Amino acid sequence: MLARRLNLAGMERFETFVRSLRIDASLDTPLEILTDPELSEPIEAEIDAEPRRFHSRLEVAEHLTKMLRGDPAGLRNDTGFWSWLSLCWFDELCPEIQDQRQPGDPVRWVAVLDDPRKTCRHLLVGPYQIFQAHKDEPLRAMCLLCGSADKTGPLVHLLASRPSLASCPSVAGVATRLYYQRDAGRNRPGLGSRTPGSPARLIDVLSQLEMNWDLYTLSIEELLALLPSEFDHFSRPATHGHHQRSLLDDL
Repeated sequence: MLARRLNLAGMERFETFVRSLRIDASLDTPLEILTDPELSEPIEAEIDAEPRRFHSRLEVAEHLTKMLRGDPAGLRNDTGFWSWLSLCWFDELCPEIQDQRQPGDPVRWVAVLDDPRKTCRHLLVGPYQIFQAHKDEPLRAMCLLCGSADKTGPLVHLLASRPSLASCPSVAGVATRLYYQRDAGRNRPGLGSRTPGSPARLIDVLSQLEMNWDLYTLSIEELLALLPSEFDHFSRPATHGHHQRSLLDDL
């Protein structure tokens, strides 16, 4: 199937379906919207958008990067295209489990590109933007690209909603070093709290550091060395010897 874009009426119809599905899980996905000329329209590029099953956010991002190689027709900024694509892949991204489907908030499906807090939650735009920001070394952003394709997790909500931090190589690398469990292929559990060393505390500390440091000029190791001692209980290589007490320890 060739990709199209939803118009405003099509996006409204899709959003209505997502909201209704949370009440009545038996509703069929309105795939007819995809080709209805009153609800969708052609795009300027020929892109094969055949539905497929994804096993991780990283796989989603890699596939989208291949699809949009060269960013034909400026589709990365096309709300209607992203919304059409998430409807096209809806049954793969929101499978029925024990007669139930959990689509969550409509912003996970109908793209909102002018609000980073909502954009990062979209199941397709979110991982795609993270991958593009770190396409030279995607593995440093694994804390934002791991997990199943239909989940975002607290780190995405906290970090990816702040583009200046999420796109910073040292910040993404530090967050991955602290919170991503490579052997398990997922982030540590319990990251939604505000305990010492938590992602929420990391955001607080980074906001303070930004006042005196250009985070984009720091390496991962240099940024790690600036963190307060509350982050020491997370496993990381001690390449700089004993961790020095940071000026931020008393924050």
